[in-house]
Amino acid sequence: MQPWAYPLDLPRIRSWWQRFVERRELNPALDPLVAASWARCAPRLNPHAAPALPCLDEETLERVRLTLFDLIATARPLMEDLHQFTEGSGLAIALFDPAACVLDVLGDAGIVRAAEAVGLRPGVYWSEGHVGTNAFALALLERTPVQVVGAEHFVALYHDWVTTAAPIYGLDGQPLGAIGVMAPVERAQPDTLGMVMAAARAIENQLQAAENLQESHQYLAELQAILEAIDQVVMVLNTRGEIVRLNRTAARVLGLDPSGILGRPLSSHIQLPPALQNALMDPQVHLETEAALLIDGAPLEGWLTLHAVAEGRHHLGCVLTFRRSEQIHRMVARLVGAQALMTLADIPGRSRAIQQVRQQARAAARTSLPVLLHGEPGTGKGVLARAIHNASTRASGPFIAVSCRAIPRELLAMELLGVEGGTFRNGPSEGRPGKFELAHGGTLYLDEIEALPLELQAAIQRILETGEVMRLGGLRPIPVDVRLIASSSAPLEQLVAEGHFRADLYHLLASMAIHIPPLRERPEDIPLIAEAVFRRLRRGSGRTYRLTEAALQQLKAYPWPGNVRELEHVLERAAALSEDGWIDVIHLPERIVGGTDPERPPDSVRPVEELEREAILRAAIRYRGRVGAMAAALGLSRTTLWRRLKRYGIDPAAFRDRKEKAKGRGERLFAPTR
Repeated sequence: MQPWAYPLDLPRIRSWWQRFVERRELNPALDPLVAASWARCAPRLNPHAAPALPCLDEETLERVRLTLFDLIATARPLMEDLHQFTEGSGLAIALFDPAACVLDVLGDAGIVRAAEAVGLRPGVYWSEGHVGTNAFALALLERTPVQVVGAEHFVALYHDWVTTAAPIYGLDGQPLGAIGVMAPVERAQPDTLGMVMAAARAIENQLQAAENLQESHQYLAELQAILEAIDQVVMVLNTRGEIVRLNRTAARVLGLDPSGILGRPLSSHIQLPPALQNALMDPQVHLETEAALLIDGAPLEGWLTLHAVAEGRHHLGCVLTFRRSEQIHRMVARLVGAQALMTLADIPGRSRAIQQVRQQARAAARTSLPVLLHGEPGTGKGVLARAIHNASTRASGPFIAVSCRAIPRELLAMELLGVEGGTFRNGPSEGRPGKFELAHGGTLYLDEIEALPLELQAAIQRILETGEVMRLGGLRPIPVDVRLIASSSAPLEQLVAEGHFRADLYHLLASMAIHIPPLRERPEDIPLIAEAVFRRLRRGSGRTYRLTEAALQQLKAYPWPGNVRELEHVLERAAALSEDGWIDVIHLPERIVGGTDPERPPDSVRPVEELEREAILRAAIRYRGRVGAMAAALGLSRTTLWRRLKRYGIDPAAFRDRKEKAKGRGERLFAPTR
């Protein structure tokens, strides 16, 4: 029944129903929604018989209610308000699910009992296919508010009733259910339809508000999770400079109690530089700078950023972030690959000298004293420095290596000590940390330390004594915790005597000094060094490399002025020339096969034994280890030659052609293990 059809003429509606039931004639004045419903019901239902109403058992009904808990929890208070407003009016208020199943019924006791007698009770389905034309089913089917009065109900059992209902929509536009009212037909009023529509809209608004609130809570939870995931100080300030939000890192680093600082001015706990304090009020602030926060009078060095927060043109405040200097230094060290991966076990060699070096290195790793590594160029001082760092308690910290001779003298101080922003006219406008700051918590390795100017040596001496570094142009000392390892191939004692190196710095370094012997003094380490090189090459190429005994003898006989570094380069070159993985004499450079020392003057005098050994090696190579031919060429008897071969540790069989030796499987080859 449409509101404009009032006042009601119930007998006339009854006559329309009677004519349709008997003759299937629809009166044009009938409500179109009702007429369409009658047409659907006529083939399926007997209008004179009581309908068979399906009803859910208690357990199933409870599961349905749990599924629609939010709808019921929101609608129930509004149904109670509606009942209180209409108390005594003879209305039964009902809530339905999308399938027209009754979820809840509320009203005066008498009307509720009468409604239950005709089927309006929880668990009963009031769909059109079971009950016939009724407002509850039509509201869900047609998705529009509906009122069905008296004989507009297809089943005669409900001609004494008026039903009114409106659908309840979810956020996705689909019906969640319906709210309706059932009353005796004589209480039919057009205002009831508006009341039900208002109740449905109120339920929808409540559901929308609850959804918005849930989304807000979710956003706040996500925001808080993001803040806590950031490993730096994060604070949100309003336009008055008051703290409205901060993360746990801020509370821990700055020593703040969140319960006592929220809503309080930042300046009451932390002092910012004046320029940054004024920038808090800037609605367009966006800056990143190095700064020191004063917390209870103590400075905290780090990197500070300010970002304005605005909604449209409305300035809401700003976000302040702060990261401590040591955090930045560790991050930079990781990004530039400053982690030392070498260990003492990776230093090959079995000689007594190299074993002593490893023992001294282990002792140095157990302390935090400065270390001085002394040895000829190419002996592996940088490798040993990394191994000492990795064996120490600072292994998780950065390892910063600086070649003092590779940096121009005028830039060394800036590189090691850092510089404050604006110190130099053409220098950086912002502060830049030096290598001592970047190595905080780790190790700083200074190679060729003798190249440092005396004034910079004095600065390093002071840093080691005080644990503080002063940047160029700086006014405040910066605490640093750095272990220094220095290396040199120069005679530092002589430089001290000549006044080119500070005595106090030398004695501080020399308290833990390690001398690395040259390779020519430990030729027995060459096989292990070669094995380490071959393992590294195999990881890159997948090929296995081996040395023949003849090649090994040549490598041991060479004096190696370039030490381990030169040996590594020679082996890499030989591996590149080898086609089958075997490295023989023909793959070695001429200076090694010929026994010449590039650093020795051509006219220098060489020991007789060295010349004799070289001559025997050349003969062995030329005549492929045939002792008779070798003796004839050298002008020696076979007996004398055999004594010389034994003295110099030369095996003539090692120089024979590998294909010939393979026939008898009697060859001696040096083959590093895989």
